[in-house]
Amino acid sequence: MYIRRIEGVIEPDKMPSLEDVAPTAPQLPVAQLKHSLERVLFNPGVHWLQDPRSRVYNFDPYVQEIPAVTDFAFERVTRFTASSQDTELHTLAAQENKLFSGSTSSLTPILCHIYFLLSGDRFVDTSMLSMDFQSESRRFTPGQRMPASVQFNYKDGRYAVDTAGEKNGESDKNILAWMGTMLEKFLTVPKEEFETYKRSNVDGPLPEKKTMREAFRFAKARNFLLRSQLDCHDPRLPGTGVFDIKTRACMAIRLDIFNYEENSGYLIRKQYGKFESFEREYYDLLRSAFLKYQFQARIGNMDGVIVAYHNTKQMFGFQYISLEEMDLRLFGYGQGDVGQRVFKGCLGIMEHLAEEIVNCFPNQSVQATFETQEGTQKMDVWVEPLKWDGPEEERPMKQLEVRTWSYLDSVLARRRDALRGTNCGMETGSIRWSIAHLNQDSDRARSAYFESKRRQFRAWTVPTGVDADGLQEWYNGLDFGGSGDPDRTVSFNPERFKIQPDRGLSHLRRLSERGRQETERIQELEEGMPRHVLGEV
Repeated sequence: MYIRRIEGVIEPDKMPSLEDVAPTAPQLPVAQLKHSLERVLFNPGVHWLQDPRSRVYNFDPYVQEIPAVTDFAFERVTRFTASSQDTELHTLAAQENKLFSGSTSSLTPILCHIYFLLSGDRFVDTSMLSMDFQSESRRFTPGQRMPASVQFNYKDGRYAVDTAGEKNGESDKNILAWMGTMLEKFLTVPKEEFETYKRSNVDGPLPEKKTMREAFRFAKARNFLLRSQLDCHDPRLPGTGVFDIKTRACMAIRLDIFNYEENSGYLIRKQYGKFESFEREYYDLLRSAFLKYQFQARIGNMDGVIVAYHNTKQMFGFQYISLEEMDLRLFGYGQGDVGQRVFKGCLGIMEHLAEEIVNCFPNQSVQATFETQEGTQKMDVWVEPLKWDGPEEERPMKQLEVRTWSYLDSVLARRRDALRGTNCGMETGSIRWSIAHLNQDSDRARSAYFESKRRQFRAWTVPTGVDADGLQEWYNGLDFGGSGDPDRTVSFNPERFKIQPDRGLSHLRRLSERGRQETERIQELEEGMPRHVLGEV
């Protein structure tokens, strides 16, 4: 059955915790919100940018119209640095004698799949939503449960964990990846400064060149050094006062990403309802984003996240969601700090698992794919060397199997109960775990791996106006970063696309068209009229 198996127990008083590590060089101050958006931090619920009934703006109207992403000069801002390319992270890992290092983006997918295993497929809590959602699914979305692949990149006896690189450049074709970078600046710098980041500002000044690195938190566990970028800060918030900025595109954009031009007409018109509502966006956040958000917040020692809801063309509103709120929706009530106990349990298992992964092929870079299938009681991990000079079909692969058991007062219990500390007077829940190396050849491991990759596959829908003959030319022309390089290498796979939208996407496209017509009608009606902003005389 297996050729090697290790096991252990994570006791509540011995769960790993994170300890701050000082950076090696001074950092820039953490940014702060502009345009009076800090009001959102201290008032629960959604805040309309513009009240739909009175048409009064709650915040600066400047924020309503989102600049074109292709007009933003991404070369003028600091871009994301992968863990393996971060020299400071490598230096700190050596200084602290940690075998592994990684960022929130590369470690969060691993922690999510460990949580699925530990929680026994616990559903999210939607009881606070209206009747429109009481019969809707409470499971995590297929995208959230999709198998996750990362690379353990070996250098000087240590491993830096990166998200598995998209060899075909797919991430560069995602407008939302670029828009998130742009909107963080849009919401945290004054108007005049933001204009300096626009390519259309040809005669204006360039942004001031920064000599220090942007703010990060570095923290250490037993054998990991973790890095988290710090987006925003307000000293009036509890704890460190740091929080994350999440720019959330509405459902029509997310589900039909390449049809973003047409879907940018989709509106959020109301507070509640199945479509065109803030409630719908919150429901989707519960199932697709809260789990990773709370892991990211804990790695960065943050208080919560501010969510900016938009359709790529206009901003609709803002909502601050604290770590406590996310914990309650995900984990429910329990003894003590349930969310922190979940995080520590997942972190503890990840540390042991990482050691077993790199020992599959010692002293070299490897790629690992993680999956906890819904309805199973195990997590599968497939490991292969990152570099291989032989035929691809002969590339070796090993498969690991992770299992957990939960105990309350030394009595076997449902897995979710030990983390919640329920059914007992004290926080005595513990986790027993095992990691087994399956006794099978590479062909059998790879067969199971390919099944997992098929579950990882998601087909995109071709946007309106693009036919099969022009599909590749359209795809190659997507250049949100504005590189303007016609010779850049682009991998195109027509199998990733379906020509006709399904019934659900067709409905969203119709809503988007009606929304665009409504937007144009209102713009014509209000042309020349004064804008009223709350708090301004």
